[in-house]
Amino acid sequence: MEVVQVKTPEKTSFRAFTTAAVNHPALVSSGEVHHMAIEECLSTEASIVFDDYLRKAENKRKIDKAYRERCKMKKLQMEQDMVTFVEENKRLKIENESLKEKNASMNQILQSRRKELNEVKNIVENLKFENKKQNALAQILSDLLVNPDMCQENQKLKDENAQLTEMVKLSDEQLKIVKENGKLHHENMLLKVQIDALCGKIVHQNSKICGHKLLG
Repeated sequence: MEVVQVKTPEKTSFRAFTTAAVNHPALVSSGEVHHMAIEECLSTEASIVFDDYLRKAENKRKIDKAYRERCKMKKLQMEQDMVTFVEENKRLKIENESLKEKNASMNQILQSRRKELNEVKNIVENLKFENKKQNALAQILSDLLVNPDMCQENQKLKDENAQLTEMVKLSDEQLKIVKENGKLHHENMLLKVQIDALCGKIVHQNSKICGHKLLG
């Protein structure tokens, strides 16, 4: 009998193997065809399962790759956002510190202005008080020194003293008293003139002081 070389299912298709078995019945009686057919079927099914596995694995690989790419992009975006947030936070901190310094400076300026305003108010109040005092003093001095009735009364007393000196014989002591009285009246007139001049000088100086302080 001629021995036919039949390739294994790993190297031969199932149809080619079946054709060879039909052409050589000796193979069928030996049970080799049945065994090889089973192996061919198993090999084909395994190939299909393996191909499906490869396809699913490839799909999973693509999905995983896309997911990793998305994660990578998301991470990069988050890092960029973080850098932006950090820079913005630094800028806001600097701006906040600047505003705090300006606020503190403005508070100091306001306190200084309030202090100056209070000082000016005190100066004005003091000037008003001094002005009232000077006006009152000037009025009193004016009433005392510039009163024409007092001048007339003084002159009248002088005339009366002169008449009494001529009409009545006076003793030396009495005459001395009369002369002293006339002298006192004369000094009184001089004092009135001096006080009047002093009053005018005080009023003038007070006006100048008030003007300088208000301008300052």
